[in-house]
Amino acid sequence: MQIETKIAGERAILSVSGRLDASWAEHFHGTVQETIRDGHHHVRIDASGLDYLSSAGIRSLLRIQRELTAVKGSFGIIRAAGFVADTLRLSGLEQLMVDTAELSDAETPGHADRAPVDAVQSVGGIRFETHLLAAQGKITARSAGRWNTWSPVLKVDAEEISFPKTVFGLGIGAPGNDADAARTRFGEFVAAAGHVAWLPGDGSDTPDYLEQAERFVPRLHVIQSLTGEGDFSHLIRFSPEEKGACLNLSDLFLRILQTTRSNAAAMVGLAEVEGLVGTALSRSPGLIQPSDRPSDFPEMRNWLSFSGERIHRQAQALVVAFLSRDPSPFPASQLSPLASQPELRAHAHAVILPYRPLQQGVPALEPAVRSLFEDNEPAGLLHLIEDGRPAVGLGQSAFIRGACWCAPLHVEKEPTV
Repeated sequence: MQIETKIAGERAILSVSGRLDASWAEHFHGTVQETIRDGHHHVRIDASGLDYLSSAGIRSLLRIQRELTAVKGSFGIIRAAGFVADTLRLSGLEQLMVDTAELSDAETPGHADRAPVDAVQSVGGIRFETHLLAAQGKITARSAGRWNTWSPVLKVDAEEISFPKTVFGLGIGAPGNDADAARTRFGEFVAAAGHVAWLPGDGSDTPDYLEQAERFVPRLHVIQSLTGEGDFSHLIRFSPEEKGACLNLSDLFLRILQTTRSNAAAMVGLAEVEGLVGTALSRSPGLIQPSDRPSDFPEMRNWLSFSGERIHRQAQALVVAFLSRDPSPFPASQLSPLASQPELRAHAHAVILPYRPLQQGVPALEPAVRSLFEDNEPAGLLHLIEDGRPAVGLGQSAFIRGACWCAPLHVEKEPTV
């Protein structure tokens, strides 16, 4: 199979020749997906050189159509003839075939699906687009759970909280009828837009998840957590302008503080991964006994796993983070200084899923997150950290392109007793 790509206005036209069968379906889908990753959401397949189409090929075409429809893009096949055209018609998919007349300049899609950009800036090979969402937007943060890190978990340490669509957050917790039932499965979690993913602390490698539906609202028993609720003030979109350019997590944090003009902020982001560096609990803190020393090396290895390398490249990450230049409003265990930016403290978790394109312009957070989880299963979940060891350190997590909803942060202090 040969694939050639050209751009005509807002459309990407891929000329495909050869056979689109089981042997080539994944290669074809990957090539088209690379075009979508580059921001082209109106895709046409020139099938004039395609002489065979199997059911595996049809599935790849339908996958692309679904992905583009979900982000308000468009997809079609032009110049299909012979066997390929007959296969599409007999399969009831003639609607995929479009007339080449639509490629005229007069009917080339414009920028109606793109919202006005309030600011554009290029820094270090990355293009930033900033959209103002709410001039007075602000997030109120609350902490829950009283666990003293690496000590045995007491009954009073756990607190049950709910995560409706209006609440996002991160921390350590697990679902269950009560805190005792959740004790053996406490692990890191990420919550946003009515979806909660957590990595059970029972040795599991795969996160589980809950999503809001009808009257069901996800709930967790947490022993440590930060949650946010309110209105996001800005949407920051970023993408590479130079081949190989990527955005480090700490640079994204600084961009958020600059954009929100604040010393403390919260964010929920959807981003294509260049590489993640992080840790995860491999055993539930609820299993810690008074004689255990989980904070000491090498016993720590029994309780905590480290990524060991930069992982999950080209996957999609849902990232929740709280950051501040002034840590005083936060519980001491909730924010940690960054090795690359010691004046900045942050706490960030990421759940990783297969890549899905993100709608152009200013998408709403809830449908964007829902689309990411639709027919997808989380592949991993990490507490993001920086590995600043000289020579052998992995550095920090980085992203290729994405969107970040953010706002200044107000921390609601616990009432004094």
